[in-house]
Amino acid sequence: MKRILLFVIIFVVGLGVGAGGIVTLFPSMLSHTPPPVIQSAPFDPKTAVSITETGIQSNLAQSSHYVSFDLEFQVSPAALASAGGSAASASGGTGTGSPSLDAEIRNQLIALARSTNYSEFSTSGGLTVFKAQVSDILQSIFGPGSVQNIYFSNLLTQ
Repeated sequence: MKRILLFVIIFVVGLGVGAGGIVTLFPSMLSHTPPPVIQSAPFDPKTAVSITETGIQSNLAQSSHYVSFDLEFQVSPAALASAGGSAASASGGTGTGSPSLDAEIRNQLIALARSTNYSEFSTSGGLTVFKAQVSDILQSIFGPGSVQNIYFSNLLTQ
């Protein structure tokens, strides 16, 4: 009986110390807020903001080939703002108006290019597949359905 009572006392003290540690040392565990969910903003071509990302260059999956391209797309103003861009800064220029958002787009596009084989560009329909993958990246950044009219104004593979 003494062993059971000793076990219960140690268990209760352990719970108290653990709870006290969480409250005093890690209060964020008690008030954790999940990351924000990107809301899908409806796309309206009349109010869409044109974005141009220029000079994206990367080696392809094979070290002897590379790709260089400029990307143009349209995004809804609400989606651009929720991702951290600025419609006023983006209109008439290159980029989204946010250096960090431009870097995120550029980094993800370079990662995509590095995982793409040269044969995917040179085969029939390969560019269409690459464009769909670029669209998926942009939709993941700005929200589903908020990006349309994706074009490569300049594309060079070698």
